Amino acid sequence: MTSDGDALFRAICEHPREDTPRLVYADWLQENGLPERAEFIRLQCEAWALCPAYPTLTAARTRASDLLRAFGDRWYNELPFVPGLEWGDLFVRGFIDSARTVAMSDVGATLEGAFAAAPLRFLTVTELRRGQLRLLLTCPRLGQLTKLYLPGTSGDAEYHELEAASKRFPNTEIV
Repeated sequence: MTSDGDALFRAICEHPREDTPRLVYADWLQENGLPERAEFIRLQCEAWALCPAYPTLTAARTRASDLLRAFGDRWYNELPFVPGLEWGDLFVRGFIDSARTVAMSDVGATLEGAFAAAPLRFLTVTELRRGQLRLLLTCPRLGQLTKLYLPGTSGDAEYHELEAASKRFPNTEIV
């Protein structure tokens, strides 16, 4: 990808709730020889907004499904390997928007890699070791998430850290 494509992709990752960066990136993909991916992103954004350019919403969803069957494995395989992270398998508005951590050894590096590679809106964090919750909750990009799942966290100290994080990230549901 060129620096223009990289910059456009970073804008999507930094603003995962917005469609405009996705649609600008789709235009760039179209202009740079990747029309199927561009169309897929547009179709999913249109279906998400319930404002299809196709004759019916069903036609748009059918076409998006056809593109996903034909190219989905390639697009999924473009996601980088991030130690301690498993990518979700559902494309939403053209991109994977969820991930799950597994046995992170370096919380900062795992989160940086995850947020740089996909417009995450949902993150499940499991198997935290002592002290990792505090490191996790200092990541400013958590505010981009719609929901942060933290199964297995309990105790008074953790409760207070989660309560403080909920105030720092009011648009992110922490469960």
